[in-house]
Amino acid sequence: MFDALSVGCVSIESDVWHFPDGYKLERTETVTTGGGMKRKVNTSYFKENEIYVGHNQVYLEPINTLFNMYLNPIFQFLEYSNPNFTFLDSSKQGSPYLEDHGLKHGIFYNSPETPLYLWMDVKNEPNSTYDAVRPLLQPFIDNNYLAYYNTTSDKYIPGPVVITFTGNLPVQKVKEETIRYTFLDGPLKEFTSDADEASIKEWSKLSKVASASLQDLLGEEYPSSTKSEFSESQKARLKRYFDKAHQYGMRTRIWGDIIWPNNLAKAHLEDFYKLGSDLLNVDDVHAAADYF
Repeated sequence: MFDALSVGCVSIESDVWHFPDGYKLERTETVTTGGGMKRKVNTSYFKENEIYVGHNQVYLEPINTLFNMYLNPIFQFLEYSNPNFTFLDSSKQGSPYLEDHGLKHGIFYNSPETPLYLWMDVKNEPNSTYDAVRPLLQPFIDNNYLAYYNTTSDKYIPGPVVITFTGNLPVQKVKEETIRYTFLDGPLKEFTSDADEASIKEWSKLSKVASASLQDLLGEEYPSSTKSEFSESQKARLKRYFDKAHQYGMRTRIWGDIIWPNNLAKAHLEDFYKLGSDLLNVDDVHAAADYF
């Protein structure tokens, strides 16, 4: 997360795991000692009330929780960028802050109006994961740090952080919320000219970003894109998805593109940008920052 923020990434994804039944992990390690080799067993405990972060369950560590790695640092940044201003003369009313307009500042220096898109890629059961994540968000909610959608007034309220679930989606859980402080990753592949308008409109109230894999969007044309730059027909096809999502006020993202060779990966990213993709999916954030 710190690596991404250091180069100005406004969208960061975490892979999250929740285990309703806590468990113990025992890992045997072989270490070199002065007298030769020695085997030892390390024991780790994974609790049912924690959300763990990592790409693979085998390599999860108990210390690497969503709270430790993401939520707590982000909350501290927000607390710092939203100080209290009061007049030295206690008889004066209001705030001496000249730009006070009722909105909380985001975490980006000199760009406080820019929100951070924080993604949670749910790796196992979505509903129990949602129930475990929700209490962790309460400090953000209490301080008006989260963007949300009010189903009663049918209104989106911006905030410094936009939280989105992707992967295994807790669709029903989010739909049941009157005030939705978390959003769902919208299905970009469904944003076509012949899409069911009612379904697309419902997704626009559940999502702020619609995404899809490149393979999903290009279909049979996908294999050629792994070896060459996009053809004009492929560009036109991608642009139609972007344009449709934009009609409903949603941002867009494509994942699953190639990452090598570098010149081809860069050409694809440049085309995504020119065609209207709002977020670019990258692994090497420093290379992408230098390129753009």
